Amino acid sequence: MLASGQSFRRRGAVLTDLASIGAKRHHPDQVLTYGREALQLARATFSGYVARELQGLRTDLGPLARDARVVELGAEIDTLCTT
Repeated sequence: MLASGQSFRRRGAVLTDLASIGAKRHHPDQVLTYGREALQLARATFSGYVARELQGLRTDLGPLARDARVVELGAEIDTLCTT
């Protein structure tokens, strides 16, 4: 659980880091849990910083490309970063 009072920027960085660790461990549920939360945060705060962090996560998703849920998350990240 993340501490309350953390800045949106810090929270987004922690969430994307946790999702990235999940990708490296080939653990799609971890990627989805933290990646979706980071995506929601980026949308809610219009944070360009969190969006850039998510772009970094996007490059880590390759090994999980067979999981449709992860592919969908990647597409949502792409959409966020191109709008």
